[in-house]
Amino acid sequence: MITNLRFTMLFAAALCAAGCGSDDEPAGSGTPGAGATTTSQASSGTSGTSGTSGSGGSGSGGTGAGGDVTTAVVVNEISAKGSDWIELGNPGTAAADLGGFGLCDSDESGLCNTGDALRFPEGTELAAGEYLLVLGDQAVEVGPGPHTTCLAEGPSSCFYATWKVSASRGETVFLISPNDQVLNQLEYPMEAAADGQTWGRLPDLTGQGGVTAPTPGAANAAP
Repeated sequence: MITNLRFTMLFAAALCAAGCGSDDEPAGSGTPGAGATTTSQASSGTSGTSGTSGSGGSGSGGTGAGGDVTTAVVVNEISAKGSDWIELGNPGTAAADLGGFGLCDSDESGLCNTGDALRFPEGTELAAGEYLLVLGDQAVEVGPGPHTTCLAEGPSSCFYATWKVSASRGETVFLISPNDQVLNQLEYPMEAAADGQTWGRLPDLTGQGGVTAPTPGAANAAP
């Protein structure tokens, strides 16, 4: 009897080792309970993390460090003898928003004179391939514009700046962002152009500065 009882107890113990006494699935059974993560879920999570890495830099306004403002617009042509004017151009493929952007000449140290900068009103846009004219040496009280009293030969709309570019000592004209970051510039060297000539980018919109024929509101051309 004792021998048979011992055999029966050993047999029951062997059965319990296989999982008797519980309705729960044993660990590692491949069927997770609530809150468990499957192998496919873990892989999906890793892939998702990789896919969203760096996505913060793809938002509006930020390809440079700290979300610096960028623009395709360039300072394209400067007239410092006779009529005082500056032409901006947009070589890009989309319209450029210039609201809050500024245009300034250089101070005695050669830096942007932000205190006298022309600030373009909100809503100012420059279409792709188009030009914007700024007349210099205008009265402060008139305001930046846009104005319809412009050059006799040129676009019918323009903006006014209170400063002018000095042909005798040479200056640099800067296009700046609303927070005064320099976005583009064009240097007018001392006595760079003769009467009846301007200084502009050749090729138009993309080249370096050179002597040009006056073409306000149109593509630059050699004299």
